[in-house]
Amino acid sequence: MSLRKLYPVILAAALMVSAISCKKDKETESLPSLNGMLTFNLPEFVKPNEVVILTPKNLSHPDGEIIGYYWKVTPGNTPADTSRYETGLDKYGKESDGSFECKFSDTLRTYTINCTAFAKGYNSSYASSVATVVEGGLDGSITGTGILSEDSRISVDGIDYYYTNINGLDWFRRNLANPSYGASYSNAEAMLDVFGNFYSYEEAMKACPEGWRLPTDAEWTAMANAINPEANAVEGEPIKGICADLMADIRFNGTEMWEYWPSVGEITNSSRLAAIPAGYANLGEKTEDGKYPTASFFGVYEYAAFWTADKVEDNDKMAYYRYIIGDQPDLQISKGDINTFGANVRCVREN
Repeated sequence: MSLRKLYPVILAAALMVSAISCKKDKETESLPSLNGMLTFNLPEFVKPNEVVILTPKNLSHPDGEIIGYYWKVTPGNTPADTSRYETGLDKYGKESDGSFECKFSDTLRTYTINCTAFAKGYNSSYASSVATVVEGGLDGSITGTGILSEDSRISVDGIDYYYTNINGLDWFRRNLANPSYGASYSNAEAMLDVFGNFYSYEEAMKACPEGWRLPTDAEWTAMANAINPEANAVEGEPIKGICADLMADIRFNGTEMWEYWPSVGEITNSSRLAAIPAGYANLGEKTEDGKYPTASFFGVYEYAAFWTADKVEDNDKMAYYRYIIGDQPDLQISKGDINTFGANVRCVREN
């Protein structure tokens, strides 16, 4: 059959489907809605094989009847699951509040979780959220650092810190991940050993392991001159052309983090410090338990920020930090509030 002869058939079929679809849409529009807006809490980042209990919230039946809930995780091999029928029971015949036990795989990727709420005679309600499986440690979510398992390292609280010697100082090659201080990216526990924590200046001054400490800006400057003598680094000033030596081909779950910019040039990581563009944080108010529940995070994939040990001479509420901007070749210096600005930490020790 020619395309010309087939066209009327396709058109007729399309009109029929459209008519059926319109009819269904009108029928759906005529149904009343459930009260509220369906939500559920899901961490933005989770560990491999982590189990999270998801509980639907903020939805009710206008007549006080029971609402059913249906869940689906994609991608995944697990079939969609009804956690509660309109009888109030789950598939095992037990009473249910609609909670869903979601077990993530060990594949480092992002998953979408969808929840559908249903009740006879009412429009269904929908909610969706995503979670990314991450893993700390060497060659976990962060790869491309150039670190090898046989390189020099120490272990603190089960976390390995690799280090290299530059100009007489041992430098951490990974961000400090001290769970007793600061905030993890997105306030997700799973990100502690991935990006390291974001610390206030006061916390950074005491967060390094015994025998290690926060580097001064003079030590940042000396490190830069040792790596690249042509930088002619001066304490308290931007350090020219050094960023490519501090950056590496860092990837997060396989995605490149430092974008190539001609102004920066080829990334060499000749310092072996492998700076991660984890951004920076506005920590907000600290609670009595030492947490920052309202912390907000900025500049991931663009900035790497590290505290120095130096306070601002004429303002003891501010301290200096060094930072990299992805499209600029120079290591910058700026001032941050000692209580609310959050930056990463690289520890040093004399050797």
